[in-house]
Amino acid sequence: MFNRSVKYLYYALITLIAVSLSCVALSRAEEKADESIFKYKKELSITDAQEKNLRDILSKLQNYLAESEEELNRYRAQLNKMIADKVDLNMIKAKLRTIARIQADATYEDIASVMAIGQELTAAQMSMWCGIQEELRNKSQQFQAGAPEQKGETQ
Repeated sequence: MFNRSVKYLYYALITLIAVSLSCVALSRAEEKADESIFKYKKELSITDAQEKNLRDILSKLQNYLAESEEELNRYRAQLNKMIADKVDLNMIKAKLRTIARIQADATYEDIASVMAIGQELTAAQMSMWCGIQEELRNKSQQFQAGAPEQKGETQ
C-alpha cells in the first residue's frame, strides 16, 4: 500500500514538473511575439506591407497559443483528477501523451512562425534582426547575472 501511494505521489510530481515546463514554453513563445520586431521598424527598414504580414503571422501564432493553453488547461485538470482518483497508469500515460502532443504542436507553430518571419524579411533585415536579438539576450543575461538582490540575496 505504501509503495503504491509513493508511486502515485511520484507520478503526480512528475506531472506537475511537466505541466510547469509546458507553461514556461508557451509563455516564452508568447513573449517572443511581444519582444516586438516593430520597435525596430525604422532600424530594420520594414515596409508597411512587411509589417502587415508580420503582424498577421504573430497574431495567428498568439491565437493558436491561446487556444493551446486553454486545451492544455482542460487536459491538465483531467490529468489531476485522474491522479487523485488513482486511475490506471496506462490512462494517465495516454493523457500525458496527449498533453505532450499539444506542447509539441505549439512548439512547431512557434518554429513555423519564426521561419515565416524569416521569409518575410530580406537577408539584410534578418541579419540585423538576429543581431538585435542577440544583443537583447546578452543584456538580459548580464542583468540577471549582475543583480544578486533580484535573486533574494543580501549584501
